[in-house]
Amino acid sequence: MLEWDLGFFGFADNREYSASDRSSPTLIGLQFSPEAGLLVDSTHRIRLGANILHEFGSSKISSKINPTIYYNYTKKSINFYMGVFPRVGLVDGFSRALLSDTLQYYRPNLSGMLFRYEKKHIFQQVWIDWNNKQTETQREQFLVGISGNIKAGDFYFGHEAVLWHNAFPKNHDASIHIQDNAALTGRLGINLSQHVKLDSLTLSAGGLVSFSRDRGVGYWTTPKGLIVEGHMAYKAFYIHDLLYIGEPQSIALGDSFFSESKYNRLDLGWAPFRKNRLSARLALSFHFTPGAIDNQQTLNLRYNIGAQHKLKDNWY
Repeated sequence: MLEWDLGFFGFADNREYSASDRSSPTLIGLQFSPEAGLLVDSTHRIRLGANILHEFGSSKISSKINPTIYYNYTKKSINFYMGVFPRVGLVDGFSRALLSDTLQYYRPNLSGMLFRYEKKHIFQQVWIDWNNKQTETQREQFLVGISGNIKAGDFYFGHEAVLWHNAFPKNHDASIHIQDNAALTGRLGINLSQHVKLDSLTLSAGGLVSFSRDRGVGYWTTPKGLIVEGHMAYKAFYIHDLLYIGEPQSIALGDSFFSESKYNRLDLGWAPFRKNRLSARLALSFHFTPGAIDNQQTLNLRYNIGAQHKLKDNWY
């Protein structure tokens, strides 16, 4: 079976973070991601393509081109990827405390492997993303992630963890040290959507702990905290609220707001399109930290088209 897909992702992310003395960039651009390949026996898939990023205001046609080439095995409850494959639909649902929003804009692909096991009441996956190859001047870097959830009636338990390893370049002096950074979150939640006159109502509470070490210093830091979240949606509108209370976190690829001892994020959103091929979301976000209120406006539009074509028996 010959397959092809054309993906479009447009994003506008205006960040007004000056109240808390954070960088306030406006991230706006689009990604175009064509793919083509073969599907054999509804199980084995090979894809070739690219993710082409253009940032508005740039004189270049493309700010960055990321290659896409991967093997995918799908059968019953098992899903396995190996190569350079899209992040969307696989690891884009991680907590912002562990992986920030910015990754979907500038790191659209994972380079490595992913294994997923999924049934009706259980979901687990593990993956590795190789960020940098070691060279004379460039550090070796990779990221490992684990996530999953288990459902029991209206209740669920979810967990997520990441490990970021920042190793030496080939040539280094005594001022460069190996860095290890990991974070783990676990939560208990309840889904009340079936019991209310809303499209969605979920509540959860859990803990966040991170582990950070510079091997030149030698000791670990292990800040801990509590995360409480609530989500409510009615038709195309939704409200999402997150509260973090605890010790300031320093998570390598996480959202910088979790470096505060108290942080509240409130999202007011409108999602008029929520289909497999077309999705759109407009959101106004407020970030409350001690002594400051920041805000953020985001618009994301994702559109995919594709097709499958049977090949004749003697096509080769």
